[in-house]
Amino acid sequence: MTAQKQAKQRHIRLIEQGMALQTQRRFPEAEQRYQTVLAQNPLNPDALHLMGLLAVEADQFSVAVDYMEKAVRLLPKQAIYRNNLGNVLLLRGDPDGALVHLRKAVKFAPHYVEAITNMGRAYRARGKAEDARKQFAKALAIDPDFERAEAGLAEMMVEVGDMEGAVRTFRAVLKRQPGNVQALGGISAAKVFTKDDPELGQIETTLQSRSLIPDHRVLLHHAAGKINNDLGRYDTAMKHYFAGKQVSGLQFPMQIHRKTYNAIKLNFTKAKFASCTTAGNPSDIPVFIVGMPRSGTTLAEQIIASHPKAEGAGELAGMRREGQQLGYGMPDVSLYGCTVDALDQQQIDALASNYLRTLTKGRSQALHCTDKNPQNYEQLGLIARLFPNARIIHCRRDPLDICVSNFMQSFDRSHGYNADLTTLGAYYRCYADLMEHWQANLPLRIFDLNYEALIADQESTSRKLIDFLGLDWDDACLAYFNNARSVTTPSRWQVRQPIYKTSVKRWKRYEKHLGPLIDSLGDLAETE
Repeated sequence: MTAQKQAKQRHIRLIEQGMALQTQRRFPEAEQRYQTVLAQNPLNPDALHLMGLLAVEADQFSVAVDYMEKAVRLLPKQAIYRNNLGNVLLLRGDPDGALVHLRKAVKFAPHYVEAITNMGRAYRARGKAEDARKQFAKALAIDPDFERAEAGLAEMMVEVGDMEGAVRTFRAVLKRQPGNVQALGGISAAKVFTKDDPELGQIETTLQSRSLIPDHRVLLHHAAGKINNDLGRYDTAMKHYFAGKQVSGLQFPMQIHRKTYNAIKLNFTKAKFASCTTAGNPSDIPVFIVGMPRSGTTLAEQIIASHPKAEGAGELAGMRREGQQLGYGMPDVSLYGCTVDALDQQQIDALASNYLRTLTKGRSQALHCTDKNPQNYEQLGLIARLFPNARIIHCRRDPLDICVSNFMQSFDRSHGYNADLTTLGAYYRCYADLMEHWQANLPLRIFDLNYEALIADQESTSRKLIDFLGLDWDDACLAYFNNARSVTTPSRWQVRQPIYKTSVKRWKRYEKHLGPLIDSLGDLAETE
């Protein structure tokens, strides 16, 4: 046997060992096997692809994309590579990029139900409900027992407001597979529970399993918390939320976060904007709805999108991605501001045009299109450079209600600030401080939309909101809950209902558990 063949067989054994270790979640040992292969053959596509999967496990999506794109370039017709790269791009908030690879995966393997299902997920993320439904149905026609496609179909039903259909579909999955975590988590968000519903018992039984991976345990604790909330068992609900946070092991780099915001405030000043010599895109189509998550951004978008001359694009990742490309979030916190300062006219035109194409894709007739990614509040300085005629809607709500609602969500690692109440309060203070800076320095139109005011007087507040956009009033904005557009955020249940007042001062139900949050918020905690 030649030395080349011996090396190839050795690499195959190392990759097989790594895959076995990866299945056992022994990730560092798996990585050691793959890196040994790559040290000897940097162009081994399997090792590159598997390193990408390891990066996904660590939520390092950009690293995962880099590895997987290299694997795809080496074996462009390998369907599994295309599928997994598409899945990572979805996780990174790029459904259009994901669809490019998922379509090719299905072209090379027409009966690949996982890739077809992921296409459904990508269409869901694009707000294309009917296209998503067709892909899920196609996957189920190939494999009627493929739970991910069935659960995806049910989640899509929730997003378009068909709660009864979603519950039926989730329960069909659970009938065949009582411990299906995706279905248990999905159904918890699809209905208001009564003591006679069986799912809480199924969740509690499934939580007893020692084989549950941490991510599934987190999801089920949050599902149990939500159901106990529905049943009025608030102390039990909080126990589940605390347990979920503990299992998640999430941490948040608060010190770096503060430094990042301080650097933004030092660089994006009124004087800097006044002396700027470049011009942004003149379009006034973009409307950025910003604020803390759970502050009412989805409700604001639903009201606006119900107007016949406006459309909602949902939560777009484009502006945050452009910020990251310019240095936002890098270890050198001063890099972002310096890079934005150095943008020339050609670069500004390219960035603005690229974003505007995504925002208006399929929405060319709208006078205004909303992007309701709450985290865009961090990018308002860049937005002011790119779109000086954009409108900003800042959603405000009782800080305690916002923080409690955030704590009850199972967000990804980028929202790790919600893993404990003290950090959550500190994060809120950073957000409030940065928004105060923007209010004082931005050359943009900003409308403060107060959640409590909207609840107290829906029509008057909604009229002011629509007037801010320069649109004539339309009564359809009062019946926002009849809008059939897809809603993919955790608020998708609420925006299918008329205005209700039980969400105001909701934090009081949990007050005895909130000491660390109240202390962390300090003078921002409205406890009276």
